[in-house]
Amino acid sequence: FSQGIKPEVKKEKPKKSLGERLYGGGNIGLQFGTVTLIEASPLIGYKVSDKFSVGLGITYIYVEDRRNPFYRFTSSIYGGRLFARHLITDNIFAHAEYEILNGEWDPYFGGRSNITSLLIGGGYRQAIGERSSINLMVLWNINESTFSPYQNPIIRGGISFGL
Repeated sequence: FSQGIKPEVKKEKPKKSLGERLYGGGNIGLQFGTVTLIEASPLIGYKVSDKFSVGLGITYIYVEDRRNPFYRFTSSIYGGRLFARHLITDNIFAHAEYEILNGEWDPYFGGRSNITSLLIGGGYRQAIGERSSINLMVLWNINESTFSPYQNPIIRGGISFGL
């Protein structure tokens, strides 16, 4: 340093505030026909890093099944989920989710019980602002059961927005 050479100083990126790390959003699902499903699934996520986030959400599904001409089955299904998401590129992401839903799964014997789903897949996101995006995901329930409310592949559309 005696020759007037200054050491290189690395500038650190300013740390993001909690508000800049949190985001909200969710999905709305509609299916009409012999089996009608109406789903609302809000979520809240936390950006652990620029590429990785975790979060939780709740789910409500109304189902009406008219496949049997002698019996009309209706039920409300509700539960929660934990998810993790990793951005592979600015637009492509991997997604994993663990969900527990409580519902009346057997229309003939009744009674409510829980079903768990482990959903894995990926998606595409398109920015619609500085901190908002529209998301399209394709997921697979890798522990699908007889009474699962989903059929593989599961296609979801939704929106995310910064809080």
